Amino acid sequence: MHNLGMRFHHFGLAVHTPEDAFRYLAALGYTEGAVEYDPLQRVNVAMRHHAHMPDVEVIWPQEKPSPIDNIIKGRDSMIYHLCYCAPDAEATLRSLEQAGLQVHTVSEPKPAVLFGGLPVSFHLVSGIGVIELIHGTPGSP
Repeated sequence: MHNLGMRFHHFGLAVHTPEDAFRYLAALGYTEGAVEYDPLQRVNVAMRHHAHMPDVEVIWPQEKPSPIDNIIKGRDSMIYHLCYCAPDAEATLRSLEQAGLQVHTVSEPKPAVLFGGLPVSFHLVSGIGVIELIHGTPGSP
């Protein structure tokens, strides 16, 4: 953890369908993690883990409309967010703004199936792009 109060967790990879992404990540030595449909986020999600590389969350729509429709429109796939664990997400957001960054909340906190019901929120940070904040640390009490 550093002065912004957040720790890197994973990259978010949006795809139309996950099969090619799964093959690519498996060829790199990634192992399968949890796979879920998140009804509040309206997307399918699957974690992939590696001993020496960052985790990747593969996200694809199940039904229309989906929050990632515009992200994958006209392309096969795209890494579109960086995710961080933030035990105190409100303090993290204040720290980002105090650092001189403009932060616009794209999606208010919602419980995430993939992370044991911990709330996640999405924010557009000037000069960075979209970040996801896990409000807490998955797997901790």
